[in-house]
Amino acid sequence: MKPKVIIIRGPGTNCELETKNAFEYVGANVSLIHVNNLLSGEERIDDYDILVLPGGFSYGDDISAGKILSVKIKKLFSDFGKFINSNRPLLGICNGFQVLVKSGFIPENKNSRQTVTLATNNCGHFICAHVELQVNKKSACIFTKGLPEKISLPIAHGEGKFVASNRVLSDIKNKNLDALTYIRNPNGSAGNIAGLCNEKGNCFGLMPHPERNFLVYQSLCQRKSGETREVGWRMFKNAVDYVK
Repeated sequence: MKPKVIIIRGPGTNCELETKNAFEYVGANVSLIHVNNLLSGEERIDDYDILVLPGGFSYGDDISAGKILSVKIKKLFSDFGKFINSNRPLLGICNGFQVLVKSGFIPENKNSRQTVTLATNNCGHFICAHVELQVNKKSACIFTKGLPEKISLPIAHGEGKFVASNRVLSDIKNKNLDALTYIRNPNGSAGNIAGLCNEKGNCFGLMPHPERNFLVYQSLCQRKSGETREVGWRMFKNAVDYVK
């Protein structure tokens, strides 16, 4: 049986179709569900095997990126917590990462408070570029398993600068929660952090877009081996294989 994926959408999300296509390509059944359908009880995330918060600019990024959607997600906090605690994969891409951070899901803490943020890039404007990333091989992150030590993914964000206190940053580093780091930091992120997971490794948020570097023709690298798949394919496949 194919794993069931729920991609939560709302006003301003704009990467849900690419993410849906990616999960379908690696063998999942995917549903695009508006957050309001979850709030009304019409849909339940407990009915799914994988949960995704896609990229985009939910609610126009009013107030700050991902903040309004995070307020709505907070109303589903117990459902999200149950999902994560049941070891099912939860992925937040770009705006989805911002939502996870501002909802208090990552980094984990006993009071489920927001302890870090993603702020305006140091350059002061939106960045759209391919970046080189270091994969933390000590991380428990299920999405990055089997990836090379160095990978390339595109970014597209105006508020991607990871901000954390020295204490929180030290805890993240000591526990190897920094699953992905920038090799050349494009936005001023503390600790060069590009992606962050929980201690179990099943909840993962990242600013780069794996759905945009899914097949080789989307990559800046020239492949000569005949391989057609890229880094993004492995990330999505890891989640599906983990559920199976």
